[in-house]
Amino acid sequence: MSQQYTTAPESFGEVTSALQKAGFKILLVFSLLILAVIVIAQPQNVYVAVFFGLSWCAISVAGIIFSNYKEPLAKLWAILTIPVAPYLVISNGLMPATLVPIATIFPILLLSNGWRISAMVVLACCTFLVPLYEGDYDKGLWLRLCVTNLVVSLLIYALASQLEKALVESKNKTLELNRALASEKQASAAQSRFLATMSHEIRTPLNGILGLTDVVLSHDISESARPNLEKIQRSGLSLNRILNDILDLSKLNAGKLALEIIPFDLKSTAKDCVAFYAQLAQNKGISLRIEVDKALNTCVVGDATRLSQVLNNLVSNAIKFTHQGSVTLGLSKGEASKTHQFVRFSVKDTGDGIDASKQERVFDAFTQANSSINRIHGGTGLGLQIVKSLVEAMGGTVYLKSVVGQGSEFYFELPFEIAGSVIGAKEQESTPSFSNLTILVAEDNDINQVVAKSLLEDTGLKVALANNGKEAVEIALKQHFDLILMDLHMPEMNGSEAALALRKANITIPIIAFTAAVVAEEIDKALASGMNGYLTKPVNKTELHAVLTKHLGGEMSTESSCIAKGE
Repeated sequence: MSQQYTTAPESFGEVTSALQKAGFKILLVFSLLILAVIVIAQPQNVYVAVFFGLSWCAISVAGIIFSNYKEPLAKLWAILTIPVAPYLVISNGLMPATLVPIATIFPILLLSNGWRISAMVVLACCTFLVPLYEGDYDKGLWLRLCVTNLVVSLLIYALASQLEKALVESKNKTLELNRALASEKQASAAQSRFLATMSHEIRTPLNGILGLTDVVLSHDISESARPNLEKIQRSGLSLNRILNDILDLSKLNAGKLALEIIPFDLKSTAKDCVAFYAQLAQNKGISLRIEVDKALNTCVVGDATRLSQVLNNLVSNAIKFTHQGSVTLGLSKGEASKTHQFVRFSVKDTGDGIDASKQERVFDAFTQANSSINRIHGGTGLGLQIVKSLVEAMGGTVYLKSVVGQGSEFYFELPFEIAGSVIGAKEQESTPSFSNLTILVAEDNDINQVVAKSLLEDTGLKVALANNGKEAVEIALKQHFDLILMDLHMPEMNGSEAALALRKANITIPIIAFTAAVVAEEIDKALASGMNGYLTKPVNKTELHAVLTKHLGGEMSTESSCIAKGE
């Protein structure tokens, strides 16, 4: 109710102003018409009639030019019209009376409240004054004109009032909508800031957990300790996936999720997914298989990260709800041309199954098929919502076939451009080697410093450390480096400010954002400050090696990599 009282005076004033503006334009045309009639008909009191027409014309022109004085000019028009209009009818008979129906629109357009009603009544009743005219007139025509003028005046008043009311209501709704949109933008901005902060606060310690675990696993350790460390690593990766799901859901809802278009190998992506969950499936005593159609061209162009996210969610869910039997990830060829093909993905299990009445609900955010599922199996209820949204973003639709007690199958088709060829096929990724190169790491978290230093030194790089952006600028100005890894959130001077200061000092070496912030606005700000790219925490060794190879040179072999046509 408070909004209605707030917006109504604003809306009414704006509608009144718009009506007055239109009214003065119409009045100008009508006054010129009156002057033309006066010239043709030559009435008895021609001077009064000419003065009447010219005054209307002058008032209308003034109202158009001096928009701030529309209200007093409209009242001046009423003061002039109320006495003069009856006088003209009494002096000239039926001729001016025939113009009354048209003139009754002006009080509606120009005036409001009592002024409007007074002017309307006077103009509508002018026709009844014709008998006071001393000349001859047609009484039958006069009676018909009286009835017509009265009916027309009432219709104009009723229609105009309804129109004005509708315009005010429409304006009120527009104002409320604009305020709601402004509030939504503020809420969205607050959500983005919250996500950026929480992402940084969670990913920073997570980077330490995963990074140090990776470092330890890459060295010789006792076989009794390795399984426990691998469990820690898998738990950290699972936590990282949940965090990515939450962030991606926010991006999808905001329409800000961008898809990568790069060559990749479908078979390798599927194998990576199965390999990650192989131990989990083995622990539950179920079989985890992968089936790839031999006719399928596995080297395609698309977003490998998002596809992997979809498959990971589906395979993880299938294993979670399967207690015996198997889970099968299948890839098969659909319709195809020389340059494009559809690929059908399916994840089939022999698990609990989902009741038909609950199958549509499983794709809703924070929803699970049964309220007891969370207590037994855990989970956020975000996985299938993310799957549905990502598949739709990539141009497909996800479907579900399920029978309670027999299992479920989630399947979808996606279009891909076929890449040209596959190169460098090796079973394992090799670590690139750099010698006589030095890198500066600007990072305020001591654990992340240890992680970054260990990963970089494994590639043969010499590493120098800076505890904040200000220190990084001072060191970079005194010593030559081949590349700088720059955290974004640091005390004294943040990463973006430090990068900008270095660029102003003509330091042209590559600067890579090394950050736990994955919100687009944060990344865009970093790139705008002069950085050449970014790496997100927890750091991925493959991505780190790719960035180092890109900016420092050298070769890096991967399990399989595709070349797009035309490259």
